Amino acid sequence: MTASGRMPCVESYAPEQETYWVVQPLVDAGLRLEEIRDLVGRLGFEAVVSDSRSLDAAASSLVLDQPADVRAAWVETINRMITAPRPAPDAGPPPFRPAPPA
Repeated sequence: MTASGRMPCVESYAPEQETYWVVQPLVDAGLRLEEIRDLVGRLGFEAVVSDSRSLDAAASSLVLDQPADVRAAWVETINRMITAPRPAPDAGPPPFRPAPPA
């Protein structure tokens, strides 16, 4: 607690910094972070409730009403999620990735 009786706010930005590059195509396509969070959350839900045969169609259906550039950015974002490189055990700290714009 601080002298004023408040609990200090301690928040980690590391996960946001490390994963921002995954959603960068959607940011570049003009989506707001709220929209991106919604899409990724809906994708997570579909991944839980869909079988593996229908997951591709379910993921694609999330952006059917979006312009072509957003649909292409969505495909790239999912590709980045799937192919995100895993660091070697002796690789040291992960590379710095810039934080998203405020």
